[in-house]
Amino acid sequence: MLDTILNTAKDYIQSAVANNAEVPNHQNSSVSNTILSTLGSSLQSHLGGQSSGSGLNLSQLGNLLGGGNNSNFYNNTHSSVVDSLIQKTGLNPQVAHNVASAVLPGVVSAITSKLGANATGNAAGGILGNLLGKAGL
Repeated sequence: MLDTILNTAKDYIQSAVANNAEVPNHQNSSVSNTILSTLGSSLQSHLGGQSSGSGLNLSQLGNLLGGGNNSNFYNNTHSSVVDSLIQKTGLNPQVAHNVASAVLPGVVSAITSKLGANATGNAAGGILGNLLGKAGL
């Protein structure tokens, strides 16, 4: 399931980075990959790593994605993305902060909307239903 979430995030991240004038064109791929990798690590960390073979603890997923910009998940992920962008791509700290601030809220929104979260923020139920439906269950 983590792959489904990250594939959804990947499309949004690549587009957002490519359209960000602060990121030099030759660094678009590196910046996108760094954000995606850091997001994946953050999701795994916040959701307890492996759980029932799915890799995600679904009972926590809705809370993480529905918490908005003030959640521990968002703040920790934002800090990790900024640090990773500085270390791995050489972006200056202000640009790294601006890129993370521009990309992460849209990533969370893209994930919850594509995977069927309802308006109350119950992303876990929407994602589970979406995946079970695709599996024909």
